Amino acid sequence: MILGNVEVGEVGVEQSMRDDGGGGAGEQAAEDASERSVGTLELFFDLVFVYAMSQVTVLMLAHISWAGFGRGLLTLGAVWWAWVCYAWLTNISDHAGSAHRLLIFLAMAAMLVAAVGLPQAFGARALVFGLAFLAVRLIHVALLALDVRAEADVGAAALRLVPTLLIGPALLVAAAFVDTPGRELLWIAAAVIDFSGPVLVGTAGWGVAPSYVVERHGQIIIIALGEAIVEVGAGAKDSLGRPVVVIAVLLAVLIAAGLWSSYFGYLRRGAERRLRGTGDRERARLARDSYSYLHLPLVAGVVFFALRVHEAVADAARPLPLLSAVALAGGVALFFLGDVAYRWRDHHQLAVDRLLAGVGASVLIPVAVLAPALATLAGLLLVCLLQTSWELWRHPAIGPVDSS
Repeated sequence: MILGNVEVGEVGVEQSMRDDGGGGAGEQAAEDASERSVGTLELFFDLVFVYAMSQVTVLMLAHISWAGFGRGLLTLGAVWWAWVCYAWLTNISDHAGSAHRLLIFLAMAAMLVAAVGLPQAFGARALVFGLAFLAVRLIHVALLALDVRAEADVGAAALRLVPTLLIGPALLVAAAFVDTPGRELLWIAAAVIDFSGPVLVGTAGWGVAPSYVVERHGQIIIIALGEAIVEVGAGAKDSLGRPVVVIAVLLAVLIAAGLWSSYFGYLRRGAERRLRGTGDRERARLARDSYSYLHLPLVAGVVFFALRVHEAVADAARPLPLLSAVALAGGVALFFLGDVAYRWRDHHQLAVDRLLAGVGASVLIPVAVLAPALATLAGLLLVCLLQTSWELWRHPAIGPVDSS
């Protein structure tokens, strides 16, 4: 089978990269050290972010408006960047020491407090959220300081980011004392500072474990898809006896499966090969762009889909309001288009099938306003089926491994 040959080819490429004469013993040791898998501590830590992402949905559900969607994006960006910071932190160092683990547990507690206050982060609990979020970052900086003591090469490069790590959360604390729209403007400034930090400071000296980065970001996609499944169930629980609702549940779950297939399907193994096939400097830039930045649209797309799939399942026989249609069909479109951007940066290939799927999902937004939600779910499932079928039929080549 073609797919089987590709798998064998990947193993051969990976083996040849380890065995070629271009690298010395030190390079081999570095490669071996980078072959880490995600451990139980990281999985335990990510449980807090499962809850935090669900709270983003709660915030937007309480304010179904363009302003509510904007606030949802700002809070999702804050939660995402908090997770990204810790993902980079544990990317090379396993943080097995008692002090490291205690600090990570304290970060979990602080993030949980922030998540509890998140639905009212622009209202009554703005200060609680801001202070808890600042605590998450301060603990992160403390962990970086421990890394500098234990592994200077790992932590020293990250310490250059400390100003951007702390200014953003400080602005969120300040935002608690300002009314709308000043509060939102401070949130936007905090997001700009957070996301621009790695670009302004650079990635020189950052270490990247390819298998760990790919696996960890795959798990955060699973977390987001899990939230979508929860919302499908929540939408069906009060009216499961109606056949139209049962059909809607089936369609919604299959749409989530289609998004899963798009991300984890045929091209998946090429991502690890691509990271492993680059030099250290380019590898850090590639990980920053493809994962820290371009995975956010993927997660946001699933979160927006989850936001309104609840309504689409519960009221499957009725058309959706405009904002709900934008969230449902637009969320699927954003996921596919985010996947296009990710594949382009990662493999330098234009994933035409995903591009067309994103356009097709976007076209369904006006349909969702006019037709029953069940028809919109059926249309979105058709888009997913066509994309998956094309990939299974054509077996597209996995992207180049040469550095860009």
